[in-house]
Amino acid sequence: MTGQAPAPARDEAPVGNDRRECSAAYRRGRFKVLLVSHAFPPVNVIGALRVGKFAKYLHEAGHDVRVIAGVPRDRSLAVEIPAERVAYAPEWAVDQLFDGLRDFLRRLLSDSRGGIAAAAPAGRQAQPRTGWSAELARHYYAMLLIPDFRAGWIAAATVCGYELARKWRPDIVVASAPPNSGLIVASRIARICGAPWIAELRDLWVDNPYYEDPAWRLLVDRLLEWKVLGSAAGLVSVTPQWAESLRRRYRKPTACILNGYVEEDFPRAPAGPPPGDVVSILYTGNIYLGYRDPGPLFQAIGRLGAERERVAVHFYGPPRADIEPLASHFGVADRVFVHDPVPYKQSLALQTSADVLLLLQWNNAKDAGNIPAKFYEYLGARRPILLLGYEAGDLAAMVRERAAGVVATEPAAIAQQLKQWIAERPAGIAPVGPGARAGLTRVEQYRKFEQFLTEILQIPA
Repeated sequence: MTGQAPAPARDEAPVGNDRRECSAAYRRGRFKVLLVSHAFPPVNVIGALRVGKFAKYLHEAGHDVRVIAGVPRDRSLAVEIPAERVAYAPEWAVDQLFDGLRDFLRRLLSDSRGGIAAAAPAGRQAQPRTGWSAELARHYYAMLLIPDFRAGWIAAATVCGYELARKWRPDIVVASAPPNSGLIVASRIARICGAPWIAELRDLWVDNPYYEDPAWRLLVDRLLEWKVLGSAAGLVSVTPQWAESLRRRYRKPTACILNGYVEEDFPRAPAGPPPGDVVSILYTGNIYLGYRDPGPLFQAIGRLGAERERVAVHFYGPPRADIEPLASHFGVADRVFVHDPVPYKQSLALQTSADVLLLLQWNNAKDAGNIPAKFYEYLGARRPILLLGYEAGDLAAMVRERAAGVVATEPAAIAQQLKQWIAERPAGIAPVGPGARAGLTRVEQYRKFEQFLTEILQIPA
């Protein structure tokens, strides 16, 4: 396994490894919690948002919280606990380990085939690897990056945990994944501390519907997952189906802790959509090419005839190359606009000022249990949702049951809905009702998480 860190010498190990000597604070309802998550503020990604808000909740509830995270790539998300409680461990790029050898072989193969790399017409970029070359690269990275592309973070993060444990011993360790490297880190730290640990899987590991590694790697990951999660005292996931899957497989205490929205992060007085006749449809975040497809919406706009001028789709976050060629393919490039990513709170303000919020899901039964965190943000914005995805899944059921918007996959049905919104637009498209988001604040979900921690700590060793 990549990133093996040495354990402290016996005479340097934290004292009190017996579970019975664990801090008595949790008996008073307060305990020491170590959160392990590569994604943590100030980096602005959805996983960092969940863990960052959970750390804030625990801190404000009076618990002693510390965090081990990866070095942030950007600093646009607020850190909402004291900065000295967060340790950012560096990582090294495992995939660069054999770069020299890889580049030599690539040149050798290129030369043996008549200098293919140099034969591209002037002004044209080199084409991405295809065929056997792409398959070879797939196996190369599958072999090198175990358990995932953050494997180079494991050693430094584990050492960081060992050093922290010499002066501050957690009552419980919680790891949030992906990346699954953090689960390995947490299991090692918990073992040296003699503390229980909880594995939170925001996405499933081996059973992830988007799993793409080779078949041989699937066996490796199954064995690794079984070993790592088998040592956890409890498991958490973010959807009912995923939590039930983990409960059946590992026969451990398992909790479903949904994502949620934070009321105070939205504008105090939402502006609402500006006056006009154009229905603005907004999407924030990234897109998984080949899985989450806005194509049916683009086809629907193309069916509107002259009314197409009254629809505009705005994307904040995805690369232009993921959106613009598809819009051009369906002849609606003039109605689709791609913008640079924006900070978190600006994203929320944009959501409240849109007419409709676009939500994408893979239209496949494998994705039936997936409920993306973006859904809860959209509920907080109180604008109607247009879901393109699997109509029989949990996400579609929640949209319908909560009267939060429309679920559609066929261009004809989407076009019909667009016409309805176009007709409503001059008077204003109504927001969704307050019942759509009942019980789904992050605080309400974190109370359940806190109770789960308490229950795990009360289980006899």
